[in-house]
Amino acid sequence: MSDTKWDDGYRGLTYFLVSTALMVLLAHAVAYLAHEYCHAFTAWMLGYKQNPLALNYGEKSVANILFQQDIDENVDYDPLFAAHKGFSAALIALAGPGMGNGFLYFICLWVFRWAISIDRRMLATFFFWLALMCAGNVWGYAPTRTITTHADMALAARGLGISTWLLFPFVTAAAVYIAYSFFFQLFAMAKHQLFGGSTDRLVLVSALVSYFYFGFFGGGEISGHYGAVPALFSTVSLLILLPLSALFCIRRL
Repeated sequence: MSDTKWDDGYRGLTYFLVSTALMVLLAHAVAYLAHEYCHAFTAWMLGYKQNPLALNYGEKSVANILFQQDIDENVDYDPLFAAHKGFSAALIALAGPGMGNGFLYFICLWVFRWAISIDRRMLATFFFWLALMCAGNVWGYAPTRTITTHADMALAARGLGISTWLLFPFVTAAAVYIAYSFFFQLFAMAKHQLFGGSTDRLVLVSALVSYFYFGFFGGGEISGHYGAVPALFSTVSLLILLPLSALFCIRRL
């Protein structure tokens, strides 16, 4: 290979890495904020929050700016339970992962297909990453953080008057369907239409997809903060599903 071709290839890969990193960060922010704003707007529409834009935005740290770690919906559920408004509390709790991530995933899938059909590769690429963040977020709640004592799924179960064990199969079925849709439909299209022309790019994308889906989102509770069952699911995500999904994606070469 000549020096000119090597330089062109190096510049192209560098551009791909930088643009991918920016899209990943933006897609994560959109998916995260969509999740929190769906909580807040649902509470506002039900009359339990005065300002739907009033989230807890956290401090101005690098981690919070890049990954929104300190932001939450700023909804107080205790008055709802005290007033026996459990169903409303459940709707608010489920709105984040259900509407903000699950429903948004299918919007992303539709926009991705439309962008591919009109050859808008940049738009399709962004919605591919946004779909990943939405699908991964759903996986981070079901099955990972459903059987626990606090946070969205525990609040939803309490509001519905059922145990998290009873809630588990329903939300997990939805999460598994989204995972199937992402890996077998959306990723398959992206491989052929966006990343299939370069082995290096497809391998990098496969690694990022596996990391975010089963590492960043699925493996976040390995510390045990949410209890033993979420820690077990995170362990499975990190040690089994992450490498298997990477192998699955790369084998599609």
